[in-house]
Amino acid sequence: MILSAVGAAACAGTLKKRLLALVLAPVVLYIFFYDYDYGLLGGPFPLVLSYVGGAFAVFLSLLTTSFCRSSAKEDYASHPLIKIFLSEFVVYLILFIIFTIPWAIDTFPLSNVEAVLFTVFAGENEGAEEFVISSFMEKVFFPVLWIFAVGLLVQIALSLVMVKWNLFYEIKLRRFRLSFNCRGVLPLLWQIQKALLMVFGIYAVILLLVLPGIVMSAPFKALIQQPVDSEFYRENYVHPDSVKIIAQDEPKNLVVIFLESMEKNFAHHTPEIVRLEKSSLDFLPGGQDVSGTSWTIAALTGKLCSIPLNMPMGIEEYLGKLPTYVPYAKCLMNVLADRKYNQLYIQGTSGEFTQKNDFWKAHGNVKVHDIKYYKSVGKIPEDYHVFWGFEDRKLFRLAKEELDSLANLDKPFAFYMLTVDTHLPRGWLDDSCRIALKSIGITDIKLNHFPEALRCASMQLESFITWIRVQPWFERTVIFVMGDHTSPFLSTKAGLPQSENLHWTNFGINLPIDKAKAYRPGRAYSSLDMFPTILESMGFELENHAVALGRSLYADSPTLLEKYGQKALDSLLRERSIQYDYFLMGR
Repeated sequence: MILSAVGAAACAGTLKKRLLALVLAPVVLYIFFYDYDYGLLGGPFPLVLSYVGGAFAVFLSLLTTSFCRSSAKEDYASHPLIKIFLSEFVVYLILFIIFTIPWAIDTFPLSNVEAVLFTVFAGENEGAEEFVISSFMEKVFFPVLWIFAVGLLVQIALSLVMVKWNLFYEIKLRRFRLSFNCRGVLPLLWQIQKALLMVFGIYAVILLLVLPGIVMSAPFKALIQQPVDSEFYRENYVHPDSVKIIAQDEPKNLVVIFLESMEKNFAHHTPEIVRLEKSSLDFLPGGQDVSGTSWTIAALTGKLCSIPLNMPMGIEEYLGKLPTYVPYAKCLMNVLADRKYNQLYIQGTSGEFTQKNDFWKAHGNVKVHDIKYYKSVGKIPEDYHVFWGFEDRKLFRLAKEELDSLANLDKPFAFYMLTVDTHLPRGWLDDSCRIALKSIGITDIKLNHFPEALRCASMQLESFITWIRVQPWFERTVIFVMGDHTSPFLSTKAGLPQSENLHWTNFGINLPIDKAKAYRPGRAYSSLDMFPTILESMGFELENHAVALGRSLYADSPTLLEKYGQKALDSLLRERSIQYDYFLMGR
């Protein structure tokens, strides 16, 4: 609207028309594009943004130029070469904005500002750079370069034609006029540039106004507030060291499989997972995201430590590397380390990304085997890199080798793994996955191949679980399969209605019969409740069925989500407190 205002102010016309253009435009933009939380930007909107925004930009440009008329002679007299050069540069920048914002919406969880802030500030982002850069070059840099170059050639050609035929155009709201008072290519080129600046400029402003709407739900106040003595933590936090945990004579092994962005809501695309759920203890209706648990490292923290992952900013302690791995919290891995478990975590991406290496090392000194490790031992070629690292098919193959090695040791083991093929922006399909899809009759794979990525993930998981079931160590092993978090944007790409309540996948295999009988389907629970639930599933007796902010799903007592409800719990978890600062700084 800044560009519109400049254009309108420079034109002749009535004050009423100018005020109408300048007042109407921001009001309409606010109504239709700002309020993300109430759904006006949800659903497929980011995908059609370019069409709607472009049409709206043309409408506003016509509104502001309807009373505008300029003299080509005056334009030429005021050094059009400089104006044209600067305007071309501005058009190039505006094109960058127009392409970059939809790309960013499609690539990053902008509606989850906490996740973006952690990605930016929490240590190295190794493992994401190659994916982000290649995606940016493919969808922003090269398209903008080609469109700009072609557009410039078209402008020059159009100006030459108009000069040859002595034509001059003038935009009117109610009519289109041709005049014959233009002299020279440069003045005509400047006229075309003004029109482009008007249309593209308004469109770019529309996109920029969309961003505040997307990020408006961010807890900015909580990020900078001073810590308080939290009544919520004093009433509800149960320190793991204060809980009596009684182990069985023969402790069970543990396998935890975190499936990237996997939701119960994807059942239509994941029939293999549905079959597994039916033959297991399915914790219906699935888990809900609460504040501080809705992106991967936060979800791991919530599920394994029963606390959210918060990031206060603006204070001296956080000017350096952020302690996102909550080093002073006690987690499931700490409990198992105290009981001499061999523990290993594997993933197909870099462990440096969002400080996952630090997280696992700080809690039970868990070994981490990531893409760097597997390259160093020759399991993955040194120059190999697809998507965020290497595909899940290779990860499941390596997981079998790792589990065989752990099973041959003389101690119980806990094995954790995280998949990636169903990650934003639309998942990953490798060649073997496409062949597998073709074998079941799926051949029409569109640009949005997220549904097919879900199906591949489902088939790979079923194959892996089938392998585990026939291993000699299966009978003394508890298996948990969990989606790390939900993703509203990916849910849209899976064809889910925007209003549908989302739940991440959560089921257990080979759990004790008495626990299966104790669980009551239909409970409202979050990631915070998985730490005590996993412990009790392994046969540990847990005093009061509670640890940290988690409540065992086998207990009769309510979870915090049931006790407070979603909105109140989110607000309480987001509040910065001296109790939570202890997890970060130990004081």
